[in-house]
Amino acid sequence: MLRLGTENDFDALYPIYMHPTVNPYLNFEIMSKEEFLPLFHELITSGTLYVYENDDGQVVATGFGTRFIRELVEELRKDKRTKRLELYVVVGNEIALNFYHKLGFQVEGYLRKSFAPMKESPPTDDLMMAMIFH
Repeated sequence: MLRLGTENDFDALYPIYMHPTVNPYLNFEIMSKEEFLPLFHELITSGTLYVYENDDGQVVATGFGTRFIRELVEELRKDKRTKRLELYVVVGNEIALNFYHKLGFQVEGYLRKSFAPMKESPPTDDLMMAMIFH
């Protein structure tokens, strides 16, 4: 089930956001719970944090990405003001590229040195992908 995130999701989502294979693709460094809490509050109050729960109400950490994105896209389609969705994929991340292609996103551009996954890391080249709502 897709739903907006709440304050009660913090303990389930914090380890996902700070996971070493997830965090490098976010716009902040790995940090303590205390440091992350203000950012989490911003996500909650913005109304842009969605979570996907399995049938027993537990937040799902793995294995439901396709269902989550499909339900999120359908939810966003309901808002007629939303004309397009955009995302970025690091060049060479074929798993992500194939995943988003399968869901209907198309590559629209190539961004050179657009994102540094970690403070000391060199910037990566990214592909801009989008889904257009008609």
